[in-house]
Amino acid sequence: MGYMRRRLGELLVGAGAISRDQLDQALGLQLRNGGRLGTILVEQRMLSEERLADVLAQQKGLERVDLATCPIDRDVVALLPERVARRRLIIPIGREDGAVVVAMADPLDLGAIDEIELRSGLKARVVVSTERDLRSAIEKYMSSNGAIQDALEAVSGPGSEEPARDAGHAIAAGPDAPMVRLVNQLIRDAISGRASDIHIEPGATEVVVRFRVDGVLHEATRLPRSASAEIASRIKIMADMNITERRRPQEGCIRTVVDGRGVDFRVTSLPAVHGESIVIRVLNQGLTPLELENLGLREDHLVQVRSLLARPYGAILFAGPTGSGKSMTQYAALRILNETSRKLITVEDPIQYQLAGVTQISVNPKLGLSMASGLRHAMRSDPDVVMVSELRDPETAEIAMHGALTGHLVLSSIHTSDAPSALSRLADMKVAPFVTSSAVLAVIGQRIVRRLCPECRQVVDVPSEAWVGLGVDPEEAARTTVYGPGGCESCLNTGYRGRVGLFEVMVMDDDLRKAFLREAPADQLRALAVEHGMRTLRQDAMEKVASGLTSIEEVVRVVI
Repeated sequence: MGYMRRRLGELLVGAGAISRDQLDQALGLQLRNGGRLGTILVEQRMLSEERLADVLAQQKGLERVDLATCPIDRDVVALLPERVARRRLIIPIGREDGAVVVAMADPLDLGAIDEIELRSGLKARVVVSTERDLRSAIEKYMSSNGAIQDALEAVSGPGSEEPARDAGHAIAAGPDAPMVRLVNQLIRDAISGRASDIHIEPGATEVVVRFRVDGVLHEATRLPRSASAEIASRIKIMADMNITERRRPQEGCIRTVVDGRGVDFRVTSLPAVHGESIVIRVLNQGLTPLELENLGLREDHLVQVRSLLARPYGAILFAGPTGSGKSMTQYAALRILNETSRKLITVEDPIQYQLAGVTQISVNPKLGLSMASGLRHAMRSDPDVVMVSELRDPETAEIAMHGALTGHLVLSSIHTSDAPSALSRLADMKVAPFVTSSAVLAVIGQRIVRRLCPECRQVVDVPSEAWVGLGVDPEEAARTTVYGPGGCESCLNTGYRGRVGLFEVMVMDDDLRKAFLREAPADQLRALAVEHGMRTLRQDAMEKVASGLTSIEEVVRVVI
């Protein structure tokens, strides 16, 4: 081992990557504390991981690979146990001419090469990568590999329609049972990958698992069809659902601890042609909702919203389709209103964030606590501010609007395509127009788009006809620098990391109230609001494109 350390050091000194003094210092630290010489050199900032990998590849005449963009064969990954990969810091990534291609940080580690050749029965072809990329790839491709492999062995085979044993067998075996480990690993992978939803979809031959990240679904893994029933049973047991009922939709909740923090999940099962389709929604329990300033609101929008929240009574509605970020904005508004001088009550289905100082009611239809009845009881409990997660039926809408007229500040969301349509939606729910016009202070329409990764975004050209289609003047477009997605490790090679909101704030004034009472359609209300200074969702979106926050593709996907 001492010879190997010296050999690596001499190679780096000979290439001019480090000095002799730096090598002696690093060897001394390694002698005292242990660890890899390359890791010590990087930690002491004597050279970067990229420089270390480049020098080793060049000096040994090997290929240098970027594991964030390099295609990796999951079947080949399975040739090496995870514990060996972590100990040796190597990962098999593919096959080539009868050899196994192995990515390593230290190509001088002959013991690691011997081990992969012995385990695979194939000659190894070494390529060089950074330690950081290797650890990330091992986490991504191997952390769930052991659980998946155990699950494959626990069922009768990929061609069978049902598992060979009772669906609860593996679950009843305890925390080390294959299906328990598999489901737990899927949840951990989803949390570490910033997923908001886990979709488990049985097909004719396979079960496809997909994660929704930043609003877009990505395939995570594929499992044998024979594992479908046991996976569904395990999840339903965790969610306190009936595992014997497979012909009707069910809903449940899971509360667990992942990486030291509590996380809640909402589970929905649907009977499908090839088995039960399961969707697990990640509810960010234990996290703190964002500040209003961090959601993407323009400065003038922030001033408007803060002014509205300072009003003593009235209704502020947040409009948009499912997944447009309405709940996040409502919680950000509640944080501003949450003062000791105010009584805040929420009626939610489900509670997504727990806020200290706020009385939060979770709807439970099984116990007779509907959204409407919960809101009615909340209004009788002397609140200053009431938030109802959604106006989904006429009774709830009417109670909310009357509450806004009787001295309460009411926050709620409503499913419409834009702000002006929210007024028409309330009319459809049989709320009297004179009540709506008097109660509603403003409607905030919103969407949420993926934010370009700042590490890898790149300038793109947009044809002039595309600008015209987006309603942008070509001369103005010519002066705008537009960015598009690239792809790097920090964004999981998607080009996007995180999301940002798009907003339009329609403040009710006398002209809008009169137009609504005249039963003006939504397009006329929109035109009048724009005439009075409202900036539309599309305008806000194009401003965020011009500022480099998002791409035109995202705007087209979400807004246009």
